[in-house]
Amino acid sequence: MAKSLVTNSSRRPQVEPLPVEFANTLSAVRGCLVEGLGSPAELESWLRRHRDLFPEPGPLRKDELRAGEQQLAHARVLRDALRRLIAARVDRKVPDPWDIAHVNRASGMSQSWPVLVWRDAHAPGADSLCTADAVTHALSLIARSSVLLLSGEQGALLRSCRAPGCVLFFYRHHPRRAWCSSGCGNRARVARHHARRCVGDGK
Repeated sequence: MAKSLVTNSSRRPQVEPLPVEFANTLSAVRGCLVEGLGSPAELESWLRRHRDLFPEPGPLRKDELRAGEQQLAHARVLRDALRRLIAARVDRKVPDPWDIAHVNRASGMSQSWPVLVWRDAHAPGADSLCTADAVTHALSLIARSSVLLLSGEQGALLRSCRAPGCVLFFYRHHPRRAWCSSGCGNRARVARHHARRCVGDGK
């Protein structure tokens, strides 16, 4: 695979579990890696688009969702560590202890608690407060969700897409699912057909 890097944060709308979606912010097109977190604005956009996947999306619904370069760097480091951990889970290999430690540290970066909201005579509601800004809190929630996914029974259903050139992961929610997308399935079938023809032609 080529080492060139392009930026595109709007690809592939298919929804996977939150940690998998976050890991898949690094993808590939035509042999080039595609960085889905190319700027603080792209990180903010990704968080807003996926906020319904978060276990407690309250802080992400506020206007204070502002990412800086430091948070972007942290998001990428967390993403890369998560990718290596998912790959280790899929391949049944021992992961790097640093990746485990980093996810664990990220998991504890922010704490949250529910608060009662009761502004008028209507029924009261609930909101949440946290000890960090919304972006840092969101990354902490991603790390916690990653811990639960990787350590739970659902972790056994994580898969790496084996289509040519694909670097994405997916959750095998159906026994017949073998690819991250129908497009990758089509490319894999075309590649197999081409390989069989080459063998048959003696090439």
